[in-house]
Amino acid sequence: MKLLTKDKPKIDWLSNEIWKVTKLTSGFLFAVTLQVSAATEFKDIRLSSKLNYIPLTENSASSGKSSITEQKTIKGKVTGTKGEPLPGVNIVVKGSKTGVTTDFDGNFTIEVPDSNSILVVSFTGFVTREIIAANAVTIQLEEQNQTLNEVVVVGYGTQKKGSTTGAIASVKGSALTQNASANVSNGLAGRVSGVIANNRSGRPGDDSSSLLIRGFNSFGGGTSPLVVVDGIPDRDLNRINPDDIESVTILKDASAAIYGVRSANGVILVTTKRGKEGKPTIKIDGSYGIQQLTRMDERVNAWQYMTYYNELNANKGTTLPYTQSDIDKYKAGNDPNYTSTNWLREVYRKDAPQSNVSLSVNGGNEQVKYFFSGQFLNQESNLRYSDERYRQFNLRSNIDVNISSNLKVNLDIATRKEDRNYPAISMGSIMHETVSMYPFIPAYWKNGLPSSGITNGRNPILMSSSAAGYDKVVNLIVNPKIGFDLKLPKITEGLSLNGYAAFDYNVRSEKRFTKPWDAYSYDKANDSYNNVKNSTSITSIMQDEQITNQNTYFLKLAYDRKFNKHAFNAFVGYEQTTTDKTETYAYRRDLLSDQLDQIFTGGTKGQNATGSAYQDGRESYLGRIAYNFDNKYFAEVSARYNGSFNFPSSTRWGVFPAVSAGWKISEESFFKNNIKAIDQLKIRASWGKMGNDDLSEWINGVFYPNQYLFLTRYQLTTNQQNYSYFGSDYTLNNSIYLSSTPNPNITWEVQHSTNVGLDFGFLNNKLTATFDYFSNKRSDILTARNASVPLYTGLALPKENIGETVNRGVDWSLNYADTSHQFKYSIGFNLTYAQSEVLFRDEASNIPEWQKSTGKAIDSWLVYQTNGIYRTQAEVDGSAHFEGAKPGDLWVKDTDGDGNITSNDKVRIPQSATPKIAYGIPMRAEYKGFSVDVLWTGQSKAKQMILPQGQGAIVAPPTWLYNDRYTADNPNSKYPVAFNDSDNKNNIPADFWLRDASFFRLKSLEISYVLPEKALSRFGVLNMRIYAGGTNLFSIDQMKKYNRDPETNNTTGINYPQTRIYRVGVSIEL
Repeated sequence: MKLLTKDKPKIDWLSNEIWKVTKLTSGFLFAVTLQVSAATEFKDIRLSSKLNYIPLTENSASSGKSSITEQKTIKGKVTGTKGEPLPGVNIVVKGSKTGVTTDFDGNFTIEVPDSNSILVVSFTGFVTREIIAANAVTIQLEEQNQTLNEVVVVGYGTQKKGSTTGAIASVKGSALTQNASANVSNGLAGRVSGVIANNRSGRPGDDSSSLLIRGFNSFGGGTSPLVVVDGIPDRDLNRINPDDIESVTILKDASAAIYGVRSANGVILVTTKRGKEGKPTIKIDGSYGIQQLTRMDERVNAWQYMTYYNELNANKGTTLPYTQSDIDKYKAGNDPNYTSTNWLREVYRKDAPQSNVSLSVNGGNEQVKYFFSGQFLNQESNLRYSDERYRQFNLRSNIDVNISSNLKVNLDIATRKEDRNYPAISMGSIMHETVSMYPFIPAYWKNGLPSSGITNGRNPILMSSSAAGYDKVVNLIVNPKIGFDLKLPKITEGLSLNGYAAFDYNVRSEKRFTKPWDAYSYDKANDSYNNVKNSTSITSIMQDEQITNQNTYFLKLAYDRKFNKHAFNAFVGYEQTTTDKTETYAYRRDLLSDQLDQIFTGGTKGQNATGSAYQDGRESYLGRIAYNFDNKYFAEVSARYNGSFNFPSSTRWGVFPAVSAGWKISEESFFKNNIKAIDQLKIRASWGKMGNDDLSEWINGVFYPNQYLFLTRYQLTTNQQNYSYFGSDYTLNNSIYLSSTPNPNITWEVQHSTNVGLDFGFLNNKLTATFDYFSNKRSDILTARNASVPLYTGLALPKENIGETVNRGVDWSLNYADTSHQFKYSIGFNLTYAQSEVLFRDEASNIPEWQKSTGKAIDSWLVYQTNGIYRTQAEVDGSAHFEGAKPGDLWVKDTDGDGNITSNDKVRIPQSATPKIAYGIPMRAEYKGFSVDVLWTGQSKAKQMILPQGQGAIVAPPTWLYNDRYTADNPNSKYPVAFNDSDNKNNIPADFWLRDASFFRLKSLEISYVLPEKALSRFGVLNMRIYAGGTNLFSIDQMKKYNRDPETNNTTGINYPQTRIYRVGVSIEL
């Protein structure tokens, strides 16, 4: 592939183009809605038990017939196969909205147009039947194995769950809507085995969960799964309207190999809803929620702060900064001039609102089916004085048109506008200032003026507010897709040709405007207030626009045929994806006025204008053959010949095969006749070669995409300071320099995935279980040869494909469901255990064996090991220690035995921040319109580091550290003597600060009630459900004592916490 050389597009910052596209898209969807509605034939609309309303047309008017037609009453009873009555069965006249449910004894009465009308009889857990009304005196329903008959989405197709041979898990869209968070990734936690989901933050617009499929597999490239939405890769999972989702399928083993060079981290397939035949059904869902922080940090008050830092200075032998008189006054709390400020409570508020409204229209006839939806989401922030918020607008249109009996065309358009309004100052800076503020400084002076904080007006209240400016980020996404499905029966039965083309367009525009803010210092001697506005900040503006165009083309020739006991399903296909991305960045400072937030008003000093552009693409030839004999023996073979832009032509292409097989032993006669207790038993096995061309990595919080590593790359800098050889003046120049050494042999990571599984069914398949063992061996991981060129040489070799890891484990699920009675209930349990290990990483020879990664978990902790805390001077003198160590400091082990404590004494331990065990317990109960849905989630074998003083020399210590610190009066303390971030004896990464991050959490709870049909029908309402519940309602864990959430995984605890959400809502169908 070649780098782009074309000119940059003209950028109109936050222009009306975004609004034009949004308006045009909305107008198009509205027009399509009208066209489809006009094209749909509506037979009749039910108004009451006696009358039908028939739209007046030319034909009906000329016929002269009355619009009032006589109805026929049908009475009957619905039972199970053993004759037991079935209450709550749905009975609907086919092609209409007329429907009833059976009473407690299974009886029903329904009015139909005539005796030949068709009744559709459906009940959860039973096979749906269609009965002629005249024959509906007694209707018997057979129980069905829903798990086996369920159709699941797989790579480039669908299969019945009972015939799959891979490790595949699926989640229904209805389960995702039970999570009060509007972010889809948060709803996946605990739903199925194999998925490890951790929510790190609750910040509006930035509250996604990190997702791993069966744990970590690489230390050199990306670890996130590939997300495919309606067949299109790289679409955003998080921001889809949950009400639009039909199902989510997770490919965990070699079943993902069909996605080739992007399959090694697993694949998540999202299928959105489509129209169904019948009269249009309008669904409106609205909810209102309150967001609260799950854990709020607690810091010391004024007198505790003074005491702590007096002790710290006393330990150093320096002057005490605070007098005992002042400490006593703050401690007494009866002098209005000596009060404490809880800065965290000043910056954060308890409650922040969230509202979500969605509307959808679903319907159609034999020719046209349609699904239209719209959503508006508004999330406010828990920052008390901030205008921070996230707003999301979703529009979706999925249309299917049957051109003929053999040709179907579909047109999908999904549009989303994301509007983030953030403070101009970064969240990290705001939080740092919040915990660094002296608690004896007020947020506001007595006269109401905002205080200047410690220095330069760094008051976090003002920094988080619009007084300091704003940072507005607007994302506009337009995803159109057109496809077709052509059956070719004239060639042979079961042969079809289908394909699609998608043109994804994404514009991300950011505008950050900073300005000085009014803050006042107090001069006690003169009793005056001084505005320090000029020292708070400068006026500046940054504008950045990124435009991404991704085009996807797919064509597939498929064959699906059954001959007696032999069933074949096969396809060959071609896929191509190309991406063009451009970015334009501009910065200016010293604006003419802080009331003019336009870039042209800025000065030339420090100005910067830059940008970037690139192209990428992937091309693939793929195919799969699946064979099923007598629903007993299953075999599947797939392969993908894949080329990726990330690599040179010599290593760009590769083949990714997969094979799998299954044997349903329970279908064998010897099993059926002898083992009655087991209804279903299937053995599965799979192997596949998978790839990973995502070479990106995070280093010290900075994202590196690592593209084009096979090319000699140069960095262009603008306004670089170049000093002259003679004199001290410098000039601003543009320059270009070599930024990396290329590797012409670079290629993708390779993973060999092996899976063996068992599927069980008991108690007439009410109890089902799945067990899988997996082993993923990853090779060709991109890493540098650190052993060949030590770090101290200052040289850096290019990265090579030499790393190796293995990740082994099990995942299993157990589900019990009884839906055959009026009281219906289900309970499940799923668990994933994954243990990674580094097999090879080229590590420098001078690294001690106990620090090497080889043989340890991929993300294992490297820490000092400790014996606790020194209690006496004799213990200090009798052991190796840091220089200046005293009683009350950490007792660090001398690992290498050289009599000194150095960085060589750090040890790589087995524990990591990634849980080895993750599990979920979904539960549901339903009775007479009431239902309760509960989801418990948990994790185990994870460690979180709590370095409480890692963010500055004057950080206020947390209360748990202060209350049990080492002092002369408390020599048996739990924690060390008073220290700050410059203390290299206590503020160090040590096992002393590692804590168990296991938890058991009530992830979601929803209680709902469906109003009786009789109460709604008179108002033309088909269904009305009222619900209330929440997310992250409580957690049992050891991190509570440190006021931290166990999922956060932030060393210092200085971050936007995760949120708990309470909500109420109503869902109406018309």
